[in-house]
Amino acid sequence: MRSSWIVVALASAGCCGAAAAADANRFDGTWTTIVECATAPDGAFGYTKQFDSTVKDGMLVGESDREGQPGWLRIEGHIEADGKASLLARGLTSDPKYSVERVPTLSRYSYHVDAQFDDKRGTGRRVELRKCDVSFRRQ
Repeated sequence: MRSSWIVVALASAGCCGAAAAADANRFDGTWTTIVECATAPDGAFGYTKQFDSTVKDGMLVGESDREGQPGWLRIEGHIEADGKASLLARGLTSDPKYSVERVPTLSRYSYHVDAQFDDKRGTGRRVELRKCDVSFRRQ
């Protein structure tokens, strides 16, 4: 009796492990990413950035411009099987007129994005400092 229970348990684990792997890959592919930041309360100009992001094994990585250059932005983070994601954005400022408090060009910054994905689209919002919407469209 006990050995048949072990076989059933192992078969169930194989089944669910495969389903979990499929869920992790559900969002894999290339996504067009658009970051739209509104004019900030202090008058910093709004801006829009568009770039490609790649999802592999549920991990999203997207980059705008070249690392080390003014305006560089990298967004990354894991997308859960249910489509929920908490992403981290890191970058370097460009022209101070687009930066809150007019910080100098090449100042480092970071913020979080709370996002929700489905099979074709994703939407998110910047958590800290200024209002920015982030959208994702599967290519």
